[in-house]
Amino acid sequence: MNRARALSKIAAPLWAALLCASFAAEVTIQTGHAPGDVAFKLDPVPPPAVDDAATGATFKIIGGTADPNARGGLAVLHDGRVPANEDAPGENFFFAPPTEKGRLLIDLGRVVDVKSVATYSWHQGGRAAQHYTLYAADGSGIGFQAEPAADTDPAKAGWNLIGKVDTVDKGPGQHGVEIFPGKNGTPGKNRYLLFEVDPNQDPAGFGQTFYSEIDVIDAAAAPVKRLNVEKIIDTYKTDDGKYTFMVDSTQSPDLREWFGKKAIPAVQEWYPKIVELIAVPGFASPTQMTLRLQEGVIMPGNPGVPAYASGGNIVVSSGFLRSQEKGEAIGCVIHEIVHIAQTSDWGRGRVPGWVTEGVADYIRWFLFEPESQGAVIRDPDKARYDASYRTTANFFDWVVRTQVKDLPRKLNATSSTGYHHGLWREWTGKTVEELEAGWKKSLVP
Repeated sequence: MNRARALSKIAAPLWAALLCASFAAEVTIQTGHAPGDVAFKLDPVPPPAVDDAATGATFKIIGGTADPNARGGLAVLHDGRVPANEDAPGENFFFAPPTEKGRLLIDLGRVVDVKSVATYSWHQGGRAAQHYTLYAADGSGIGFQAEPAADTDPAKAGWNLIGKVDTVDKGPGQHGVEIFPGKNGTPGKNRYLLFEVDPNQDPAGFGQTFYSEIDVIDAAAAPVKRLNVEKIIDTYKTDDGKYTFMVDSTQSPDLREWFGKKAIPAVQEWYPKIVELIAVPGFASPTQMTLRLQEGVIMPGNPGVPAYASGGNIVVSSGFLRSQEKGEAIGCVIHEIVHIAQTSDWGRGRVPGWVTEGVADYIRWFLFEPESQGAVIRDPDKARYDASYRTTANFFDWVVRTQVKDLPRKLNATSSTGYHHGLWREWTGKTVEELEAGWKKSLVP
């Protein structure tokens, strides 16, 4: 590698105040980027480390608020793992809007001879680029404040300014940034690192970066181990070539053959049917999706979740698939591809969750596998039309059979027009409460 070509030195007019007592006089920032998934092999930035000095460090938010969709919390930043796809909020950390300058503190627990600091991010849109200012301190300076307030300049509270990062010009994809010394040695012996994080500019307000990993390399420690992920991705299409399904079985190669022979044929047959069933004029359902098989808990804090859809991606629990190969496995996948086909706005609060989940379960239990009787109501007195999933699916089935046949399409259209209870009277001439009463009456033997 041509080191002179790879390294991008910070020019004094652009990055001010980089000369500080505890760090080398020459600081270099290098960046790597790929528009697609290259397993974070972002030359010249090395892949993330799995056993660096940040692994056992304490991470803390001291300014701003974590986005509630960052379900993995701060742990995802130093667990030695990276997201498996470009839109995985539960596997990244990001601040909530309208945080303008989020502050993230890393306490290494001891003074470390910091050789380099690296940050990694991944997203298919405005959350990909990195934009932050890095400070460091050993904690011994006069007037040192370990948690400077939002209106306090860290440089005036015992912190040394290291550098500023902005990779917005590189666009979406995987980003890697490494801050490391020049020829004069390591950045210095420090215990604390402070990231002041700025959002990227995004008209819709979704500019908070999806940070996937932060590494701190100790110059005195043994060489770190780096992630070396060899992707196992199979691509399938419908017979007409219109729809593409990519299956990522990297974490679960033992399921690769089964999923390709059992689940994919059902997806190839039913996704076009689902698209047609709920099609809304002026909106085209995605023509491509990724189905990822993942080991362990797929949604931090929710160990019982078997699968979920996000963007154009579906994540399925490998453990669930193994236990349900002859049971609910394929039906679960069908439920999730309904969410892919549904219009993209439904997750933004315009449509109640019981509607979207009810439609997905209606298609699964009453159209895909009606013989399984998976949505039978056993206690009509306790049934509610808005109970979601199977119960709501049963209600929708009754409405389709007795009132309005294209109900799934009408419900899907509300993602653009907005949902309200008055729609039921427009569609059927009855209130939703009146429909519920008729449905419950039909459930009584």
